[in-house]
Amino acid sequence: MKRRTFLIAGGVVGGGLLVGIGGFNYYVNKRIKEFSGIGMGEGDSLNAYVRIRPDNTIVLAIPRTEMGQGIYTALSQLIAEELEADFSKVEVVYPQGESAYTNFFIAEMKPADFEGGLTMMQKIFAIIPNILTGGSTSVRDAYDYYRRMGAMAREMLIAAAAKEWQVSPQDCYAEKSMVINKKNGQQKTFGLLASSAAKEKAPEFPPLKNKADFKLIGKSINRIDVPEKVTGKAIFGLDVRIPNMKYAVIRHPSYVGGKITAINNMDKILTMAGVVKIVQIEEGVAVIADDTWHAKNAAAALELQEEQNKELGHLDAIPTLKEALKGEPGKVWEDVGKIDDVLGSAPKVIEAEYMVPYLAHACMEPLNCTVLVNGDKAEVWTGNQSTTFVLNGVSEGAGIDKDKIKTNITYLGGGFGRRGETDFVLRAAKIAKQIPDTPVQLVYTREEDMKNDYYRPAVITQLKAALDDKNILGWKKKVGTQGALSQLFKRNIPLMTLNPEDDESATEGMRNLPYSMGAAYTDLTCVDLPVSVGTWRSVGHSHNAFFSESFMDECAATLNRDPYELRKELLKDSPRYLAVLNKVAEMSKWDEKVEGKFKGIAIHESFGSIVGEVAEISLTDKNIKVEKVFCVIDCGKTVNPRIIESQMQSGIVYGLTAALYGEITVKEGKIVQSNFPNYQMVMMSTMPHVEVFIMESDEQPGGVGEPGTPPIAPALTNAIFAASGERIRKLPLSNQGYQFV
Repeated sequence: MKRRTFLIAGGVVGGGLLVGIGGFNYYVNKRIKEFSGIGMGEGDSLNAYVRIRPDNTIVLAIPRTEMGQGIYTALSQLIAEELEADFSKVEVVYPQGESAYTNFFIAEMKPADFEGGLTMMQKIFAIIPNILTGGSTSVRDAYDYYRRMGAMAREMLIAAAAKEWQVSPQDCYAEKSMVINKKNGQQKTFGLLASSAAKEKAPEFPPLKNKADFKLIGKSINRIDVPEKVTGKAIFGLDVRIPNMKYAVIRHPSYVGGKITAINNMDKILTMAGVVKIVQIEEGVAVIADDTWHAKNAAAALELQEEQNKELGHLDAIPTLKEALKGEPGKVWEDVGKIDDVLGSAPKVIEAEYMVPYLAHACMEPLNCTVLVNGDKAEVWTGNQSTTFVLNGVSEGAGIDKDKIKTNITYLGGGFGRRGETDFVLRAAKIAKQIPDTPVQLVYTREEDMKNDYYRPAVITQLKAALDDKNILGWKKKVGTQGALSQLFKRNIPLMTLNPEDDESATEGMRNLPYSMGAAYTDLTCVDLPVSVGTWRSVGHSHNAFFSESFMDECAATLNRDPYELRKELLKDSPRYLAVLNKVAEMSKWDEKVEGKFKGIAIHESFGSIVGEVAEISLTDKNIKVEKVFCVIDCGKTVNPRIIESQMQSGIVYGLTAALYGEITVKEGKIVQSNFPNYQMVMMSTMPHVEVFIMESDEQPGGVGEPGTPPIAPALTNAIFAASGERIRKLPLSNQGYQFV
């Protein structure tokens, strides 16, 4: 066991709670089978994931947040496939934060092996429990596990029917939420069998279907969440309404790292219409009122005295990071083939420096959380990517034990990593504690949301390539940044705090590239800067793909080789990558030259999926029209192709927005950007047509929520080079005079 794992285990189960590995394993196995069923309504539960009502409604507990990525549908398909459920009768409920719903995959970045045994870290995650939607892990975690839950329930229903009919279970089968007697065709619905089935012994490892027998998996089933969203019945965090509810709007310090020391006009604000109370907490000042409008106006009228972070004025992170790269690196992440010797003897060496700025998440629904504190109990309503973090935030903010907190996780109006944080829940709980027995909904205005984000880090990367007349002999890569994942852990899971240099997200997508070259070296230098950072859609891959795939094009240009052909040669030993590359070249008719149209290509693996993209553009002066984007993904086994296609399109528009517009800056100690007028989005009028192809594969599932984002920036900037000869090494493009038309 690694020392860090041992220390975490000690922190989680310390105090003499458990003695010996045998007792520990027993405790874990017991915990992951326990569940309350709160919120699942009437009926009988056959396991933590399946409850069946008498009217034959199939209620599935799906413990991964639905933020537009279609996860309620995809995970329901996995369970319903093996259960043999009529999908039209499926209803989804987000369950309580219990060990049965642990995300095991994210503990070790591999699926849980329940037959072979959980790893120590997976057991620790179960005890915590760590319930998280992120890292494109939901389907990867669930593919076999959730199918097993469906199969388990199916076998219990068949056993109950066989007992009632006095036949062998082998003489029965399940189909469309019914069990059918093979001998006489007799049928009985799951709803009628559920009560007796719940008394049957659950088979530990029931047989799972072969791919050839799938009826739901691999099919473009209509999404469960769409009808509610179309009709307006869907409940997002901002839609929560509870009798006697009050509304709070918070003002944070206007300076990064600043502090509010006093309120100059408290008495005046308390006389404003609708105002109930003013609450000052460590993180800021909140006005509680009868509605959001009155709370917002009163909060805006607050006259606050503030302490500025005296060390912070105009922050330009890039020069600081660049200076840090002159020293010894914090950690060498990759060192293959003696890169300095290769560079020293190479016929030709090229160098480049790439950089990207801080980025906000800019979720369409501003952050919000509703908390009711009632004595030693609490209830919370919010859209958050982690039930674990919600429980932690309410417990800390209100001083209430986690087992006395009920969670209600709503739909999310965008997540992208920002809603995988505790801050807005913690602040809501602190505020609600000051007005007990009254539900309080805390809302961040758009300005407070954007100015108090945990941003994607600013990054600088220096690259050197050793070349001969035709090929790349080796790459040296030096990365300077802040640790996004290490800061997230420090804020939300202190037991798992990392040293910034040990934060693998900083160099993911830069090291261990699939290209065949003789030498490769990657090091990391992390700098402690006052701007807080966190995970942003595709995390380190979002910038490292831009660096690596742009530099690959630079090498191709220096070697006077076609960018696709060079990649093709370097990927000859990586067949999955090569297949994706060839397919996207075929789709885009790479070799076909059209006057006034120019193409750029990029390929990148992230979260277990390989994505190749070609951007086709036209360029007049610096007016870019992205005509088409061609996208090919190999994500292993697929669950719902239409959802995969949608996520590729979604990731591409998110990446295009960042490439053209995205930038957070600091001036006079304050974040400059505050709302969409100065933090722009790609509009429908400039959004290109996106054509998606999904490779057939029997590999283990990869993620789809994030992998579409990384390749689009380099595909676009490589197309700009093809059109103009200008090499883009710094984003956003708008700072260099470009705009979308």
